[in-house]
Amino acid sequence: MITVGDVLALPVFESVRLAAPCEGFAGRPVVNAGILDEEPPANGYREFFPNEFILSSLGFARRDPALAERAIVSVMECGVAALAIKPAAQNAIGPRVIELSERRGIPILFYEGRYYEQILSSVLSLIRTDQEQSSKSRLIDGLVADRVAADVRASMYDIARATGATLQCFAVQPVGGDDCSLYAELSALSSVLASFRKDWGSVETAYACRYHDCLLAFVSYSRPPIDGRSHSEPDLIGRIEAMSSVRCGVSEEVPLGEGDLAVRQARFALERARGSESTVVRWADLGVDAFHAAARADRLFARTSALYMRELELHDQCNDTDLLATARAFAEAFGDVRSAAEALYQHPNTVRYRLRKIKAVLGMPDSSDRELARFLSLVFV
Repeated sequence: MITVGDVLALPVFESVRLAAPCEGFAGRPVVNAGILDEEPPANGYREFFPNEFILSSLGFARRDPALAERAIVSVMECGVAALAIKPAAQNAIGPRVIELSERRGIPILFYEGRYYEQILSSVLSLIRTDQEQSSKSRLIDGLVADRVAADVRASMYDIARATGATLQCFAVQPVGGDDCSLYAELSALSSVLASFRKDWGSVETAYACRYHDCLLAFVSYSRPPIDGRSHSEPDLIGRIEAMSSVRCGVSEEVPLGEGDLAVRQARFALERARGSESTVVRWADLGVDAFHAAARADRLFARTSALYMRELELHDQCNDTDLLATARAFAEAFGDVRSAAEALYQHPNTVRYRLRKIKAVLGMPDSSDRELARFLSLVFV
C-alpha cells in the first residue's frame, strides 16, 4: 500500500513543510490522487473520496482566507489522505483547520515542486506500480504455502514466466529499506538481470518483482549445474552488489517445482544478512542456522516446540520456579551441566535438581540427562 510518506518522497516535490502538527501522517494510505481547483458547492465536495492525495494552489480563493478555509475543511470532511497546497494564493492556515487536521490526522502540507499534471502523473504511476507489485506478492504468498511440484511450477510461470529445469531466488533489500528506494532498485535490478541473461546462455528466465519489504529476483536455468552449483552465481552476486548499497540473500539452485523453497531460503538468508556484516548471505553457507530456519518454518514442528515450552512456563508461573530458563540454558550448553550453571549463575547441583523437575513436568522422569538434552535441543531449536 502506498502511503503519504511514499508520495512525498517522489522527486517531483522540491520541498514540503507540514502546516500543523499531525502525528503519524506519513503512514496514511493513498489510493488515488486528485486536484482541487474550484470552490466548494453548498453541500460540499462530492468528487473526492477517502484516502485520495489532493493537490491545490487554492487559486480560486484569491487571497480570501475564509473561502480557502471552507474549501480545505470541505475536502478534509471527505476523509482524504492529505492536502498538498502550492502557496500561490495562501501560505498559512487558520486555527480551525489546524484543530481539524490534528483531530482527524489529515495532514495539510505546503510544497514547492513541479506542475500539477507532472505530480499527479507521478503519484498515479506509483500507485499503479504498487498495485501490480502487490498482486505479485499475493501470488508469492500462495507459492510459499505447501504445494505439489506441478502447482509450484504453474505459479512460477504466472509470477516470472519461469521455465526450465532449475530455479534460484535472490532476495534483495536496499540498506535504507523504504518503499521508494525499493522501486528505484527494482528498475536497477531488472536491468542487471536482463544483461545477466544475455551473457549466460544457460539462463532461461531472469525476472524481478517486489515482495513486501524486499525485491525477489528469480533466475531459471535450462539444465541443472554439473557440479551442484551454477558457475554464473558468483557473477550475478557481483552484479547485484555493484548496484548500490544493498543486502542480498541467495537460495540454492532447486528444481523448478520447488521454487517455493527457494523463496523461503532467500528470505531467511536476507534476514541473516540484515544482522551481519556481510552484504550477501547464501543459504548453503548457513550451516546449523539453516536447520533452525527449516524447523521454524514447519508449523507442526513449531507448534510442538511451543507446547513443551508452555508446559514449563506454566509450571514456573504456578510454583515460582525457573525451569524454562534452565531448560533453555541446558539445551544451549549441549547437555553440559557446568556450562549451563555458569550461564545461569547457579551451582551445578541447583541445575541438576531443576533438571529432575523438568523431566517430571515433561513426563520423562526416567530419561537420562543426555536424552533430556537431545529432547530440549529440539524444543529450543
